Amino acid sequence: MYKLMLVDDEDEVREGIVATVDFESCGFTLCAQATGAIDALDKAAQFQPDVVFTDVHMPYMDGMEMISRLQEMYPTMKYIVLSGYDNFIYVKQALQRQVMDYLLKPLSAQGIMKVLCRAKEQLDEQARQRGDLELLQDKVKRNAQQLRRGVILEYLSGSAYGDAHALCAYPPPEDSRIAFPAYLAVLSLERTEDNLEVLRRDFDSQPMLLGAAVQEVLSEVFKRHRGECLEYRSQFLLLLPDGQEEAIRSCDDAIESLGHYLHLTATVGLSDEVGGYGGLGEGYQQAAAALEKRFIAGQGRVYTPSVTKERRLKDMELFEWSSRVQSLCRSGSRQEVDAFGAELTQHIAGMDLSARQLLMMRLVSDTLSAAGRAGVDVEPALTTLHLEQALQPAGAASGVEQLGALLLFVADAVRRDVNTTGAEMIARAVDYTQQNYADKELSLESVCAAFGVSQTQFSLLFKREMGTSFLQFLLDLRIGAAKDLLAHSSRKIYQIAEETGFGDASYFSYCFRQRCGLSPKEYRMRGGE
Repeated sequence: MYKLMLVDDEDEVREGIVATVDFESCGFTLCAQATGAIDALDKAAQFQPDVVFTDVHMPYMDGMEMISRLQEMYPTMKYIVLSGYDNFIYVKQALQRQVMDYLLKPLSAQGIMKVLCRAKEQLDEQARQRGDLELLQDKVKRNAQQLRRGVILEYLSGSAYGDAHALCAYPPPEDSRIAFPAYLAVLSLERTEDNLEVLRRDFDSQPMLLGAAVQEVLSEVFKRHRGECLEYRSQFLLLLPDGQEEAIRSCDDAIESLGHYLHLTATVGLSDEVGGYGGLGEGYQQAAAALEKRFIAGQGRVYTPSVTKERRLKDMELFEWSSRVQSLCRSGSRQEVDAFGAELTQHIAGMDLSARQLLMMRLVSDTLSAAGRAGVDVEPALTTLHLEQALQPAGAASGVEQLGALLLFVADAVRRDVNTTGAEMIARAVDYTQQNYADKELSLESVCAAFGVSQTQFSLLFKREMGTSFLQFLLDLRIGAAKDLLAHSSRKIYQIAEETGFGDASYFSYCFRQRCGLSPKEYRMRGGE
C-alpha cells in the first residue's frame, strides 16, 4: 500500500472524499488529512506520504507553492492537484512541477479512484525500474563476493580443487581488499546465561536476524580496521591483514562492539600468519584450537596459538566427542546412542589407559551436567549402573555400555518431560490467548514471557499440538471476532479494529482482505456472507 495525504481547507470537501473514495482498493492508505498548506508541511514530515492529493486555492499559501517547498525537502514525493480554477497558469505551474495529474472540480468519487489507480500504476512502474537497477547492481556485487567467498570456504573445508587460485584472484569487495599474508580469526558467541537471555528476547522469533546483526556490527568494525567476515559452521570467520598486533586490535574491537551494540559476549581464536589461500584450512584449525582456551582461561577475549599441532588435534577431538554427548542427551534415540557407543568403542580401542580414562571421565561428566541443566534426576539410573567400569583398565567395552545406558536414560526423561509438560502448557496458552486476543499488545513474545518458555520451544510445541503456528491461530481468533462484529453490530471499522486486537484500522483492513478476499466494508455490505 502507498501512503496518501489529502490536503484541502474545506472540511466538507475532505469529508466527502473520505466518505466516498475507497482508497485501499486503489492501492493507497489515507495516512493524513491536512486543513491547509501550512498544516500539510508539518504532516508531510510526520507521515512521509508517497502521494499528496491537494487543492490549489488555499489561504496563506496556495497548493503550488506548497508543492515547491515539499519538492525541495522530499524529492521523491508525488502530487495530484485538484482545482476549481480552469486557468492555464495553474496548469502550466503543475506541468513545471511534474505533478502526476491535474483535475478540475467537481469530480466524482469514481473519477478520483480512476486517477488514483493510474497513479498507483505509475508508482509501481517507477518502483520496478528502481528495483531492477538496484537488483542488477547488487547482483553484480554479490556474484563477485560470493564467488570469492565460496572458494575461501572450499579451502577451509579442504575441498578446493581445479583452478581455485585463479578464482580467488577475482577482485574482493571494494571495502575489504584483503591481501596475504593475513590472519584468520574464529569468533564465537558464548552460551552464557546473559547471552541466552538476549538471544531469546531479541532473536528467537527471527533467528536469521542474528547473523545479519552480527555482520552489521562487524562491518562497522571494519570501517576502523581492514578485514572481511564470513559465516562458517555457525561461527564468524574474520580475515585480517596488517600484522598480528593489528589483527588482535581488530578482534578486541569486534568483541567490545558486539557487547556494546548487541549485549552479547564473544570470544575470538586467532591463527598464526596465513601465507595464502592454501593455508586457510590450517589457519582455521589453529584459530579453533586457540578458541578452546576459553573453557579454562575465560571468555570475552582474544586467544592466540601456543600449543603443538598434535595437542590441538587432541583437544579438538575431545571437544567433538563432548558436543555429541550433549546432543544425544537432548534428543538421542536408542539407535543413535547405540551407533555412538559402537563408534566410541572402536575409537578408544587403540588409546592408552590415561587418555581413555580422561575421555570417559569427560563424557560421563558432560552427561551428568546435561541432565542437571534439563532438570533430570539421575539417581535412579546411578543406583543400577556401574559407571566406574569406564575407568577400569579392562572395562573399555563395558564402560561404553554403561555410558550409553545413562545417555538413553537422560534422553528418554527429557522427551517424556517435553511431551507431558508441553501439551499442558499449550492447552493453557490456548485458553490464555482466547481470553486475551483483544489486547493489541498480545504477541508470541508476551505469551512466551507469561509462560516462561523460549519462543523457539513454544513455537515448535504449539505447531505440534495445534497443527498451526501461534501467530496464525491468533490471527484466526481476531478475524473471527471481527466477522461477528461486522455482521451483527453497527460499530465503525476503526472501533472493531481496536476491539479485536488489531489496533490500527489500516492494518486490520489489510489482514481482513488477505484472509477473506474482500474489505471489512464489503463484508459488512454483503451481510457477513
